[in-house]
Amino acid sequence: MRTGQNTGTGDQLRSISWLASVLIGLLVGTTLTWIRTQRNFFFVGAVIIAVVIIFIGMRTIRRRARFPQMAQAHVSWAYGFWTLVLLVLCGPIQLVYVADDPSELMIKSLILSAGFCLGIHELDRSLVNATKKYVSEEPTT
Repeated sequence: MRTGQNTGTGDQLRSISWLASVLIGLLVGTTLTWIRTQRNFFFVGAVIIAVVIIFIGMRTIRRRARFPQMAQAHVSWAYGFWTLVLLVLCGPIQLVYVADDPSELMIKSLILSAGFCLGIHELDRSLVNATKKYVSEEPTT
């Protein structure tokens, strides 16, 4: 089997489940909140973020190996929008709003978790939809 050969059909290509996006969103949102405010949590939080990045990276590599057409799909405006949302949650929100007391920490953690949950799910969904559209428009030879 060649590297670029499709091993799955377009019907098998699915976006991330809500359960997985909720788990990742909660983990990332809470971790980013605590890394920014608690000095003692920095190393543990860095390990958690590294594990999440490695997990998502390995799942992406595995999915793209099975569906190589994902690398060729044109992205939509929705993909760009949700990418921008995730970048804002990772960067400017962390710098602008630093929580101090436990109630602020909880609110910030919930907002970031919900944002990451929705952003990760919608980003993946828009990529999968663009791939399915690209595959359906692809001429058969």
